[in-house]
Amino acid sequence: MAFSVRDFVLIDALDLDVCRGFTSVTGETGAGKSIMLDALRFVLGGKADKRFIRHGAERTSVSASFELEADHPARLELLERGLLSDDETLVTFRRLLSQSGPSRIYANDQIVSADLATQLGKDLVEIHGQHDGSALLNPKLHGDVLDEFAQAGPLLKSVAESYRLWAEARDRVEEVEARQNSQDAEIAQLEHMLEELDRLSPGEEEASRLALERAMLLNSQKLIECMTDADEALRKSDGASAFGLAARHLDRAMRLPELAEAPEDNPQLVALKTAQDAVERALIEINEASIAVESSMTAFDHDPDTLEQVEQRLFSLRAAARKFDVDPDGLAALHLEARSKLSELEAFDDVIASARKAMAEAEKVYCERADKLSALRKSSGEQLSSLVLKELAPLKLEHAKFRVRIDHLEIEKAGPNGQDRVLFEVQTNPGAPFGPLNQIASGGELARFTLALRVCLAHVHSATLLVFDEVDQGVGGAVAAAVGERLGRLADMRQVMAITHSPQVAASGHQHWHVTKRVDDGERTVSQLNELKGEARLEEVARMLSGSEITNEARAAADRLMAETV
Repeated sequence: MAFSVRDFVLIDALDLDVCRGFTSVTGETGAGKSIMLDALRFVLGGKADKRFIRHGAERTSVSASFELEADHPARLELLERGLLSDDETLVTFRRLLSQSGPSRIYANDQIVSADLATQLGKDLVEIHGQHDGSALLNPKLHGDVLDEFAQAGPLLKSVAESYRLWAEARDRVEEVEARQNSQDAEIAQLEHMLEELDRLSPGEEEASRLALERAMLLNSQKLIECMTDADEALRKSDGASAFGLAARHLDRAMRLPELAEAPEDNPQLVALKTAQDAVERALIEINEASIAVESSMTAFDHDPDTLEQVEQRLFSLRAAARKFDVDPDGLAALHLEARSKLSELEAFDDVIASARKAMAEAEKVYCERADKLSALRKSSGEQLSSLVLKELAPLKLEHAKFRVRIDHLEIEKAGPNGQDRVLFEVQTNPGAPFGPLNQIASGGELARFTLALRVCLAHVHSATLLVFDEVDQGVGGAVAAAVGERLGRLADMRQVMAITHSPQVAASGHQHWHVTKRVDDGERTVSQLNELKGEARLEEVARMLSGSEITNEARAAADRLMAETV
């Protein structure tokens, strides 16, 4: 991690490159070590307080850069959100806070929300301190930690899928049982509806057809009168007799010897034949018109009761439509739907039985998979407890005990993560009851318990950078050396930073940073951070061993201590 801070509380300017291994941070109380952690929390979505802005400055800025592995959860999330390209592995968070405006957070120069920065920050940095709620101290997350240790990912997915199917089957049973409670009334209502619809027996779009027929019947008398007038007009016309006479004259002309011997293309013969054909067509059309008019009169002739019958049927359909709140032409579909629904309800016992059977089968599958997950958790919990116990004695917690408590949950209280409630519990003194880790242990004990746990969980996924704030509180000598040794082991797998007052822990680091505080111009206090190497580092470890006056004996002891930790 690369870390840069400007004008944050007491820090004027700070640039820090955390090495791959273990970085120790030392300094007098109040020098500003904890301010660094505040800045780190700030850039990764923590609270934005105007008091963070250094006195006399207009704004503060903090940036943190992380080099991520290809499959790191934070990188995958950034890729999905378009904040990182496929070939990029470096992400830089930068946060600005001014006196005159709100804070802004950038991820690779793109603005992101504080919630997203916080979400990503959990996969990037894990701070272990008395006031930091890491997953190890949050009972709600102990199950997730144990599942990571057990490498239960594939089994978890299987349990979650079977739980989803069981939940769906359970919801179906609840649905059909709720319907069963009201089905008697619904059946009675449907039976009444069907009785009426069966009597009515509505046809598809019957109402529309009847409405048209009624309109025609209502106007039939006027139509018949029109047809009669048309028939009389044709009959009184002398057109037919005139065309008949013309036809006879033309026929006689066609039989004249002069024309009989003329060729077919003779102009006079062609003209005469054209006139003869026209007259014949006219006679045919007049005859067809007369027949059509007469036929149309027959079509509009009806029984006097027909209109009454049509109206009664139409009014019955419309009344039923109003009663059942449908369009009159929708009665036929409603009839079919009601019959189908009644059949379904009458066979509801089979539906309920089928739903309950499906739920029972889904529940069986879920419980079988959850039992496998529980067995894995139990064996992994015993393994983790054993590993933690081995780490406690060197940390001056030889009388303490640690256990992974797994409570079985009834299926009603279970969920997609199985039927277990997982809790990390400790016993700090023989004879004392076990209790939650974050409630039983004191501040110093809690830090060491956390360290022991983190060492045992080092092989599973954790944050890119682990920060321990005064994990050596209240211990010294061999215990402090044991703390340093475990921090060094953790550093074999990821970046580790420890803020410490212990010379043994400080000497264990692969990198050593020293925080000091000075007063500039007698007006403002500034925290400064410097990397210590060689003699400067030896002097700082000697100071931590001896106090304000560094003796040659302290230097010699510091030299031996640093040699032992190389």
